[in-house]
Amino acid sequence: MLWFYWRRVRVAVLATGVALGALATLVVVAGSVSPAANRTAPRKTLASRISGAQVRRARPSYAEAASVSRGLRLMSAAVAACRNIGYSGVQMVTWWGSDDSTAYLIGVWHKAGHVEVADGIDGADSDLGAGSIGGPGTGAADHPSAGVLSVSPWMLNLLRANYLIQYAGAGTAVGRAARIVAVRRRDGSIAARYWLDRATSLPLRREMFDLSGHLVNEGTFIGLRFVDRPPAVTPSKPTQAWSTRSATSNLPRLRRQGWPVPATLAGNMSLVGVSRESVRSGDVVDASYSDGLSVVSVFMQHGELAGALPGWTQAQVRGVRVYSSEPDQRSLAWSADGVVYTVISDAPQTSVDRIVTQLPHDHHIGLWQRVERGLARIGSWLDPFS
Repeated sequence: MLWFYWRRVRVAVLATGVALGALATLVVVAGSVSPAANRTAPRKTLASRISGAQVRRARPSYAEAASVSRGLRLMSAAVAACRNIGYSGVQMVTWWGSDDSTAYLIGVWHKAGHVEVADGIDGADSDLGAGSIGGPGTGAADHPSAGVLSVSPWMLNLLRANYLIQYAGAGTAVGRAARIVAVRRRDGSIAARYWLDRATSLPLRREMFDLSGHLVNEGTFIGLRFVDRPPAVTPSKPTQAWSTRSATSNLPRLRRQGWPVPATLAGNMSLVGVSRESVRSGDVVDASYSDGLSVVSVFMQHGELAGALPGWTQAQVRGVRVYSSEPDQRSLAWSADGVVYTVISDAPQTSVDRIVTQLPHDHHIGLWQRVERGLARIGSWLDPFS
């Protein structure tokens, strides 16, 4: 009887078994190619890779933050040292141009709590012991900086606004142990390096680089003597915020008097000081600008340049005709709209070129334009209200 029933249902059982086997096979195959299954293992791998990359990036960022914090502390200590430590010495400044290089010496004197003064030196044979604190100067105390190494509070604030300051390791300068601080542009390229004395935090050496990373300027002590040195002071608080308000407060009056003094110059150069002096040939306005690293002085005097200047040669800056001083070519002069401009700067040449082209220039002035300018000038002489 059982055999009779089995013969009748075995075909159905066989068909059902085949169907179930096919369904199971289909489930297994579908599971192996399912999007969910496909994402499971790779998702874990990708997550682990991202997590690892984040960990690898986090470590340098912490180190970078620490180096920035230490760099700011060291530069703040340098500001305090430049204010609180008495010293005298000789600094050598070297420039590298596209064709040649120049160098000169500066004698510097500083009394604690006073402004550093400086004087040019004709030769290298200088007796450091002969100069006393508060010795000879050339009016450098009236300018934003005297020597090339001193760092003031407003310079540090401008450095912080325009650059990234980082601790860069240990080194030596003038035979003294030093800490190196790197000053970087926002794109990460190196703009300058400072060597700060390990014992006193006083700046001993500075290098400046152009946008291409080439060394263009170096200032360093070649002789240094401390006078009544107090203990090194590291300020616990950052320097106070610096403002150009005091420097720019006189601009409206100067401009009304015919002195076109700009508030800023190319390359994040902010006005840091304006002085006016009467000399035999007339009044001279000295406007000083800085980005915290370089200083640019723009001198203005009413008049026009003569056809030739002894010790100067004609040159061109981005198509603009100027006179260039010899032999260092660090001073440029020209006249425009009845004002003689002289630019003296320790900034890289590319920055100086941008500044020169930003200032006023005469372009292809014809005869009638000169006549019109002359009549206007004569009219200003006759105007009792001018």
